[in-house]
Amino acid sequence: MSRSDAAALWPGLLYCAGIATLSFATWLFFKPISSLMWAFIYSITIANLVKLPDKFTQGINYCAGDLLRGVIASLGIVTSALIWLQVGLGVLNALAVVFFSYFFGIWLGKKFGLNRRISTLIGVGTSICGASAIAATGPAIGAKEEEMGVALACITLFGLIAMFTYPFLYLSTGVGVLLRNSPSVYAIWCGSGVHETAQVIAAAGALDSNAIGPAIMVKSVRIFMIGPMILLATYVLSRSSQGETGKSKTKVVIPAFGAIFIVNSIFCALLDANASFIKAMGFDWSLVKGVLSGTVFPFLLATTFAGVGSKVRFRLIAKIGLRAFAFGALMAALAGALALVLAIAVAPFVN
Repeated sequence: MSRSDAAALWPGLLYCAGIATLSFATWLFFKPISSLMWAFIYSITIANLVKLPDKFTQGINYCAGDLLRGVIASLGIVTSALIWLQVGLGVLNALAVVFFSYFFGIWLGKKFGLNRRISTLIGVGTSICGASAIAATGPAIGAKEEEMGVALACITLFGLIAMFTYPFLYLSTGVGVLLRNSPSVYAIWCGSGVHETAQVIAAAGALDSNAIGPAIMVKSVRIFMIGPMILLATYVLSRSSQGETGKSKTKVVIPAFGAIFIVNSIFCALLDANASFIKAMGFDWSLVKGVLSGTVFPFLLATTFAGVGSKVRFRLIAKIGLRAFAFGALMAALAGALALVLAIAVAPFVN
């Protein structure tokens, strides 16, 4: 990249970073909606109310494209593969919800008349970790900004509903008895069924603060699946495109940032396993990881979301129609129901 090309990026980059800063400030007052989602909400609203200067275009495109892929690849460094060894039976619940939401979502989305891209985005958003999963998968499958916008809107709306519904059902219906009145079992349900991490924390904490830790651990399994699901979604959609076009030799391209995410997750596991030894050598990995996962990466993701949102237009979202929202609502309900059934099934084995 030449010096002039780099200079052309700055206006758009600073604009997106400014929205990310505003989003963080808003998140401090309303944590159930992540700073990532606030960035999307602010950027799409501004882009549809005023015409952004042309000098912002290159920087916005960079944030929504190369920067987004780079941040997702780097995110693996704070997503340890050791999580598989730490959550017990909860890992089975999380994986069951992930694969059900993805494969059943593609089939159900077709019945709703939706294309595979938006079905995939809503499916991974429901099953993995909401906005981050949609942002990671969208570029890999060639999704349009409007399709990502609809998926993000669905995940935000129905994730918020789940955040209030789960504790209500546990405390006010027979669900609590089915879960053996156990905060730990309830945590498994929340961790495997609620969309966004912030919403998982809110749903689990509404019952018992001791349920937050186990819920986040189960949720972490779903977060780890970002990398593998990027690769799987890309492969499945590439193969389905071959069938639709009648071409049998179409090359399946595996996105590098998905593979790098997995490699970085393994490296993170090695650092976590040797954190005490590394600290004795003068490097506090736990502190660095906390800063990266709590501030640096969320800010970078909010910046990329500002880029994505700035390219979305309401009129194009409207063309997708209400079917996508109906599909998102049904997927959220089905995923939550499956997570509940599985939590009931493992309840006898949870302390």
